[in-house]
Amino acid sequence: MKDSLVMEIKHYVNEYELKGRQINSIYFGDENDDLINQMNLGLALPSTFDAVLQTISRYCYLPENAEITMEARGNPTSTESKKLAEFRSIGINRLSLGLQSLNPKDLRLLGRDHTVKEGIKSLEIAMPIFNGNVTFDLIFGRMNQEMALEMASNHVSLYELTIKQGTPIYGDHKLGKYTIPTTDTMANMYEVTIQVAKEFGFNQYEVSNFERNGSFSKHNFGYWRGLDYLGIGPGAHGRIYNPTTATRTRTYNILYPEEWMSQCEELGHGMRKSTQMTIQDIKEELILFGLRTKVGITRSRFKLYSNGQELEQYIDMKQVNSFVQDEFLAWDNGNDSTRQKLDSNDQVWVPSDLANELKDGGLRPTEKGLAVIDEIIPRILF
Repeated sequence: MKDSLVMEIKHYVNEYELKGRQINSIYFGDENDDLINQMNLGLALPSTFDAVLQTISRYCYLPENAEITMEARGNPTSTESKKLAEFRSIGINRLSLGLQSLNPKDLRLLGRDHTVKEGIKSLEIAMPIFNGNVTFDLIFGRMNQEMALEMASNHVSLYELTIKQGTPIYGDHKLGKYTIPTTDTMANMYEVTIQVAKEFGFNQYEVSNFERNGSFSKHNFGYWRGLDYLGIGPGAHGRIYNPTTATRTRTYNILYPEEWMSQCEELGHGMRKSTQMTIQDIKEELILFGLRTKVGITRSRFKLYSNGQELEQYIDMKQVNSFVQDEFLAWDNGNDSTRQKLDSNDQVWVPSDLANELKDGGLRPTEKGLAVIDEIIPRILF
């Protein structure tokens, strides 16, 4: 695994001319479940992660303030103090835990194999090791939500309960033992959750993500902004500018680890396919992801990635103005008369380069617009 990861990084550095390029964040997790599952089982060594970090540092520029996150979505009880300290010592500076809930019934329905007590213990162990730079996922609107927020550091992700095939809740739902809350009920729960998070000092910067003291997720926020990201490892995917073709490319790696490693040995990479993004793809993605965030999509970034097209040429301004009138959206055309200033909470976390972009104007959701953004977006696209 380690040799293949290093090999693939080297391949992409050459393929996409990344030598010397600044890397703002690294995330061990997401699609790369196999590596994370090995970690949770005690099979992945810090040396594997260290080899990845050393290789990236050798070929690219990794600044001291780079965000380097490790995700533990499996059983939080696997996060023993000694093991976490080893990962921290090689440069991992942020931990994401799959806490999910502090309700025993919820954990059972979700098929989680840890108890509430064990989840709390894992959080207590991780906090001092990572200097409080620990985030966790939590299902909103459930029992003990306030207790979880009391234990949180400076970042938390709050999600709606979803029913996935293979979990106990899926079986209970099929048998009629569990009823999904109505849309109105979920909307009310979401509204209450945002208010409770505010009371604990959290600022909502994306539909499901909350920060305080400037501790937003650089990695996820870069993804929503439309920045490049490289997918390394089995099942990983990426989105990157290809200087050879002057296009943006999506990459998809082989899912199965053995097949992925075999191809890495043969070709130097484990990619199963790549697709060139059309201008239409790029524009839609910028809108869909950008409007999930509190700062929305800037006119300058849209123009940069869409071959010079203006944002207002791609969206239905009549519908936009209607949503602006109803205070669901805020529009700034770059003139002083429409300038949308950041509030004091956002000034703390918004990156300086984005703050400069915002001076050129853009489209963003208001607080109440963010809650229903999935309903708004289809109505403003041509």
